[in-house]
Amino acid sequence: MLIDRLSSVDELLQRIGARPDGNIWMVLVVDINDIESIVTDLQDTIEIFSECITASISGKSGARAVINDISKASEEYFLLWELDTWENNEWKIFDALRSRLDKGNKGGLLIISEQANNLMIHNAPNFVSWLGARIYYLQKDAEILSDEECDRRLAALQEWTGKTNDDVIALAENRQLPTDPEYGEWLILLDRGDLLERQK
Repeated sequence: MLIDRLSSVDELLQRIGARPDGNIWMVLVVDINDIESIVTDLQDTIEIFSECITASISGKSGARAVINDISKASEEYFLLWELDTWENNEWKIFDALRSRLDKGNKGGLLIISEQANNLMIHNAPNFVSWLGARIYYLQKDAEILSDEECDRRLAALQEWTGKTNDDVIALAENRQLPTDPEYGEWLILLDRGDLLERQK
């Protein structure tokens, strides 16, 4: 199976933000040592960019516990992690219970290592079929832009909106920032992610 490589977390956020209102699940394959930090970063960022309440759910207690936690939760989007201890049978249980994930507008993202992804592909074929092409590979360091890349992206955002960096900061300070994900990205590129908290 060919896994689509993402160039940055921003690209992932664009794909999450573009999802239709509905039950969409994705898999993000990352280095096992980066999983915890990526979950922490993504939880806050997804809430800002997608405007949906996000919960992280550990898989340490097994597939049945994960499915039950999702069924009982009030959140709209879920980050599933700590699935790397799952053996073949746990993925088979997850696969058998997959229909319980198909509820309303709830969706989510599994953040797993390459080894766990291989186990999932071989032991949860129905879930993998449901995912379709929504399995992505991300290198954590790929999200770090050079100064030149950052300037190019800021210039593209300015051209797209006709606004300056100062205009966007002023809008954010006055809580008038548009909800388009690009404006949140803009503040992060300007190292003013602190202003995103004011928009809530």
